[in-house]
Amino acid sequence: MTQPRNYDKRNMKRLRVTRNSLKRLLPSTGTPLGPLSVLHDELIREMLLRLLARSLLRYKKFGDFSVRCMFENPSQPIEVIRFAGKSSHEIIGSCNGLLCLQDITDMDNLIMLWNPSTGLTSQPLEIRDFIGVCGFGYDHVNDEYKFVAVVDQIQKQDPLRSETRIHTFCPNPSKRIIQDTAFKRIIGDGKGVFVPGTATLNWIHWHGTLDYLVLSLDLVEETYSEFSLPLNLKAPKNKFFIFPPLCVLKNCLAFCCSHEKTHWSVRLLKEYVMPQSWTRLATIHCHPSLLTGAELHPLYIRENTLLMAMASTSKIVMSNLDDGGLEFPLLKPTPSDVPMGLRFYIYHETLVSPSYRCPRSSSSQIWFIKP
Repeated sequence: MTQPRNYDKRNMKRLRVTRNSLKRLLPSTGTPLGPLSVLHDELIREMLLRLLARSLLRYKKFGDFSVRCMFENPSQPIEVIRFAGKSSHEIIGSCNGLLCLQDITDMDNLIMLWNPSTGLTSQPLEIRDFIGVCGFGYDHVNDEYKFVAVVDQIQKQDPLRSETRIHTFCPNPSKRIIQDTAFKRIIGDGKGVFVPGTATLNWIHWHGTLDYLVLSLDLVEETYSEFSLPLNLKAPKNKFFIFPPLCVLKNCLAFCCSHEKTHWSVRLLKEYVMPQSWTRLATIHCHPSLLTGAELHPLYIRENTLLMAMASTSKIVMSNLDDGGLEFPLLKPTPSDVPMGLRFYIYHETLVSPSYRCPRSSSSQIWFIKP
């Protein structure tokens, strides 16, 4: 499956990292929706200069965690200003500069989209039932943002029944129930990984006999497919095993796997749904500052440097792919200051956001409101 011709060009923008804990959401900024033109740095600066002072002060409350600054000066501590709002929300995923948030304190399971650069949020979706597996992505063919949820319904006659739903964000939100599949065997936290340009959400699931496959949901056709992981990856018998989560690097599906507590390998799927195209991108060897067998989450790659997060300690790791050197940028506040650790999400920066005054005639538009 190929990507849209102008996809890479549209996504060459400044990057930010969002940190998410169970207590706080440290936000960032996002990218344009749909085939919109890129805002250059000069234009962004000109727009900011024209804003009222009160508006600029409102932007200051968002935490800037700049990837570019980290790459240019990794020895300089990166300050992240804690954001006072969205404290009860968890990030489901990010796409085109929008964060999909779940209100974890509301019994109705409210799901909304948030553009951190404008402070606007969409009208929330009410899921109501318990969400087990979920994901957020963009259908570029139909120009629709979709939320997928596998929900468990508790009924009086039937103790537990699950169904797979696809919700579309639009002025009149729609919901469709699609054919269920092996979602009960999903490995990890249940959040699907969206691969840009393919319009797919991806999970790792157990296929039996200790075999694991990638389960892929096409958001355009709303159908499933499966394909294998590299090296016929299997969980070792009678051993505790943390299965590597999927991620996205260079707009390709990727994952990082620990090998016998000696090194980690990062692999890319260069041709989507073509298992033979799994390619080794990098090898990270053990280091005194890395816990043996720790779970590394690749976040972003720039030229010869790979940015990763270490899940167990909530640290950021930078690996030089040429000489194998590692650097550990310091975050302020430090991860120990945030209860329950952190999760890191990366996305692009822009001032463009969907208009919440859009006409109802366009199903692809999203109504955004000021909080």
